[in-house]
Amino acid sequence: MMNDVNVERVRSFLLGSSAAHGSKLPTERALAEQLGVSRNVIRKALAVLEVEGRVDRKVGSGTYFVTPTTQRAAESDGASYGATRARQQALDMNPKQIVEARCAFEPNIAGIAAMNCTSLDLERLAECARQYHRADNFAAYEAADENFHVAIALATHNPVLISAYQSFSAANAAAEWGSIRQRFLTAERRIASRNEHDKLLAAIRSRDSAAAVDAASEHLQYIASALLRP
Repeated sequence: MMNDVNVERVRSFLLGSSAAHGSKLPTERALAEQLGVSRNVIRKALAVLEVEGRVDRKVGSGTYFVTPTTQRAAESDGASYGATRARQQALDMNPKQIVEARCAFEPNIAGIAAMNCTSLDLERLAECARQYHRADNFAAYEAADENFHVAIALATHNPVLISAYQSFSAANAAAEWGSIRQRFLTAERRIASRNEHDKLLAAIRSRDSAAAVDAASEHLQYIASALLRP
């Protein structure tokens, strides 16, 4: 498929840029304009690179190059692109599968975050809350929403859960959403989503695991019913 060809072209371009460890990548918009592809292609290429361990996303900061382990470098080498292609295909989840996975996975992440979070995690979550309260358009709110949910996963301090969430988040970024998100995340819905996020954050601050699970479930079930309705 042409889309797969473009994803590999973007991936190869980024890997061939000789960027140093810790170098910050340009924004998705800048990369899309530079390479003449859609932002969805950029997201999918970055998702593949994240699963490969080639890039690292930092909440509220951006995406950075990292030096992979020898094993991952061998797996990700262009000569063995078959393995990479297999990972990419695994990322090709549709929106229905993404939402179903979120509903099954994220409430328990929130519950564990409520038990394990530190004062630094709470500060990070508070900054995420400030971001989504300031966001006044779709793109800004979508980014702030993603940062908030990533910060919750990090607050579990469980490497297995964090790694699983990163893989899931990469699949979410790579999914073919089309205009579904734009139609769903209206100004009115952003207000409701902020309130749901605030309720979830309050539960985590109170270290109330059961309340955090309930708040996350309520938030995600609303999303599921809105996004998945016929």
